[in-house]
Amino acid sequence: MDDCGGTTPLEMFFRGLQLSRGDSSIQTGWAVSLQKMAPWIIAHLNELTESDFGLLSEIRQKFSIAHCPRSHAYFRHSDFQFPRLQRLGFNICLGTDSLASNDDLSLFAEMRAFHKKFPALKPEKTLEMVTVNSARALGREHELGKISPNFLADMIGIPFRDSSAVYQTILNFVGQVPWIMLHGKITDTY
Repeated sequence: MDDCGGTTPLEMFFRGLQLSRGDSSIQTGWAVSLQKMAPWIIAHLNELTESDFGLLSEIRQKFSIAHCPRSHAYFRHSDFQFPRLQRLGFNICLGTDSLASNDDLSLFAEMRAFHKKFPALKPEKTLEMVTVNSARALGREHELGKISPNFLADMIGIPFRDSSAVYQTILNFVGQVPWIMLHGKITDTY
């Protein structure tokens, strides 16, 4: 952290929020102002220190974190602190970063990369990170993220041959999605 004056990037970000409110002290009242972060989606959080975890533990209303596993691996970051962030109550989603660090923008590939890094996590929990958790991050958990009455009929179809391991089959899918449904109508077929 020498290049940051001994301050972590996360702490600098939090200080920046404080300064914009006219409060230059990160220790007095910063946690109160960060309660407004609950609807925020913070991308990456790749390199966290123990002092960062101290700051994160003080936030009562947790924001969402978009983790991009393949980009994380491409840049050779230290291990993503998924278990600790999850225990602190953060809503963790999976995303794609860019074609600069990936061959494609496949969420299936991101799920596989994440599941390979965290194999103890059930495949259905990994799938939730691109469905239910993402809907929660967008503040639309009452209309998106799952197939349920009164939810938007937005979904994709993928081929299945064996239904005994549904979630693992979804994670293992490679290829072009055969069809897309938006608002209850199939819009694209391939």
